[in-house]
Amino acid sequence: MLLLLLFPALAWGQLRPPDSITIGGTTEGREFWLVFQKNFRDWTPDEVTGALKPAEPLQLNLFITSSQRAEGTIEIEGIRFRKDFTVNAGQVIAINIDTAAQLRSNEKVEKLAVHVTSDEPISVYGLSHRYQTTDSYLGYPVDVLGTSYRAIGYSWLANDLLSQIAIIGTQEGTTVTITPTVRTKNRAAKQPFTITLNQGEVYQLMPRYDPMGTSDLTGTLIEADKPVAVFSGHNCAYVPENTIKACNLLVEQMPPIRSWGRQFFVGTMAGRTSSVVRVVANEDSTLVYENNQLVARLKAGEFYQNNNQNQQTMLTSNKPILVAQLSKGFANGDSVGDPMMIVVAPTEQFLPKYRFATPIQGQWRHYVNLIVPTESLRSLKLDGQLLDSRQFRPFGISRYSFAQIEVDYGTHTVECAQPFGLYSYGFGFGVGEGGAAYDAYGNGGGQSMMQVIQAPDTIPPSLDATLDNRLATIRTVVRDDRVNDLGVAEITVIERENLSVVIPTFALGTPQVPLQVAVTERRQNGYARFRLRDRAGNVTQQTLCVRYDRIGDSLVAEVIGPDESCDFSEDMYIGGYVRYSIVNNNATIPAGTVPFNNLVLLNGADGAPAYGFGAYAAMLLQGSWHLTGRVGLDFWRADAFGYLPDSLPRLAPDGTPLAEEFQLHRTATYLSLTPGVQYFVGFHSIYLHGAVNIALPIAVSQQYGQTILRPANYVYANGQGTLTEYDGGDDGFGMIIAPEAGFGVQAAVRGGYTLFGELGAGFSLLNGIPNTTGKPTYLFSRFGVKVRL
Repeated sequence: MLLLLLFPALAWGQLRPPDSITIGGTTEGREFWLVFQKNFRDWTPDEVTGALKPAEPLQLNLFITSSQRAEGTIEIEGIRFRKDFTVNAGQVIAINIDTAAQLRSNEKVEKLAVHVTSDEPISVYGLSHRYQTTDSYLGYPVDVLGTSYRAIGYSWLANDLLSQIAIIGTQEGTTVTITPTVRTKNRAAKQPFTITLNQGEVYQLMPRYDPMGTSDLTGTLIEADKPVAVFSGHNCAYVPENTIKACNLLVEQMPPIRSWGRQFFVGTMAGRTSSVVRVVANEDSTLVYENNQLVARLKAGEFYQNNNQNQQTMLTSNKPILVAQLSKGFANGDSVGDPMMIVVAPTEQFLPKYRFATPIQGQWRHYVNLIVPTESLRSLKLDGQLLDSRQFRPFGISRYSFAQIEVDYGTHTVECAQPFGLYSYGFGFGVGEGGAAYDAYGNGGGQSMMQVIQAPDTIPPSLDATLDNRLATIRTVVRDDRVNDLGVAEITVIERENLSVVIPTFALGTPQVPLQVAVTERRQNGYARFRLRDRAGNVTQQTLCVRYDRIGDSLVAEVIGPDESCDFSEDMYIGGYVRYSIVNNNATIPAGTVPFNNLVLLNGADGAPAYGFGAYAAMLLQGSWHLTGRVGLDFWRADAFGYLPDSLPRLAPDGTPLAEEFQLHRTATYLSLTPGVQYFVGFHSIYLHGAVNIALPIAVSQQYGQTILRPANYVYANGQGTLTEYDGGDDGFGMIIAPEAGFGVQAAVRGGYTLFGELGAGFSLLNGIPNTTGKPTYLFSRFGVKVRL
């Protein structure tokens, strides 16, 4: 036995989608009228003797939570029940309710409504439990109740296991008109009848058992002249068929018709291969679309049912609908849990934050299903920690993503930058003492209870396109799927070039229509211009442009508006790079070279590192040839060393021979101008490149000196073991002109960017150091990124 509790955040005014108009509150409040409907049987036949024996004990609970400390009272006038409670901020408390509060009557007015009042806003949840038959509901406060409702039930299981509806009066002298969809004990089907309820009175209605029919009260209309609370479900149903064991209580508080919506996302349940979905209509000519397929045309009070919801399911309609998801019985092949019912919140009632808790430990697995705008996944947090967006997968071709998250025992919060959907459920496991292997519960996840006033549909359809370069196909979707959109009416290709377009047959009002678009000649540009119209008469023209990027040998797709044209200008890229080189300067500096006046011959050192960075540009020249250019700064170091021969050592003042090293250290900053070409091979991801690096020195420093190697304790006249003979700039131009050659690879990434890397070698045609002989050679690597202009 477990209840997963949720309460929504306040500040409903921040939740309004940009294309809807809403007024109202949330499921948090200070006053509630609730009820506990019949759960299974009080007496059951003995399997051996057939004699009646007491059923499993009944347990009724209310769970109360709040974001701040609250004090309140629970009263049931008909059984003189009263309990005071105090709940601290963030706490969840469980309160046992006398089982005499359970409704057992049919078509009778009783004083068995549960009245909950509090000095601060709270959320309240009800739990009705017998061994292996449990369900829970989220209570709605008085200030969000309405006057018009429709019920959701289920087919009969036995002559006493039937649909049921409970109606609570919240004010004195409330007139309620009920139009049942099937015959009841004393009332004819589809014939309205009237009852009167005073405050705190509750009326339960059950169908007459009809073995040849369904005895299902789904779609029953309840209308009142003052706000009432309505609960409905089934006292123990098999789902989906009477052959799929076992039965379980189904119960939810019904949202008023004014807060129904037209767009719903129903995810699969963890551990279950399939579920049942029911959709109830309130108006004639209600069209229901399931994953963009028209599946039902309903009259007022009729319902559509999918007995095998085995994938993520988007439900949309042209008029407001009520949606419930039901888990199946244990014996459907999953061997997990039993039936339960969840009223699914429409997109219009999503919230940006939920608080939920699992207050009772036991042999249960608890889950929340999350339906989150894909663009906001990276802001989603569970208990203050960012959720890994890799747990989510796209919800069909919609703008949302979906995940099933298992949660531990305890309290939790989930919040996001945009409103999202959340509903909770759990399945028991284990047998023997404490086992709950045949049990399940489910709740609506908390929601806004706004009145949804449909705004005029003034926005035309849109075109989305995502390109698959490997297959040369474009995943193209025509959308008219915002909250108040009425769906697509017409898709026409006005003109096209180098694209094949297949428009599937679709029903009028379909919210999303996927198109089959492919490139005819992969290495050519193409486009298709569409005329799009929705059911509201909004018309637009949008063009899908597919450009062949010859530099990257890839396709680029873009959707433009009616006043724009495709840009198929020649490819040109700009970007930046960093460079690392290993230089052999190959210098030979004769003795007496000006300005150093070096005493000995100096030979250049090999393997000196050099660094650089700069800007890059490339454009198509012809075919696989591309013209490139770079401008940047290079930072080189060139060292040279020499030694006096052993036959001609210099002597210290005391006559000791000295072993000396003579060094020239040269650093230079070059302005590099490098025109070049590239030739692409393969699939334009590998290329050969050649260039001429013209390096102009803009800053040069040179230092010539000598160091005593031995004896180690000898010094020069300056008292040190080293002596600087020259420290200054360059007296010559020192330009380098160096042909370069090598190969490179590149890869396109998101956003139109291309990464590239190059390896190569170069050699200078001029001496690297003025007044010397020898021309530098070098190996280099270059890495960068470029983007098409």
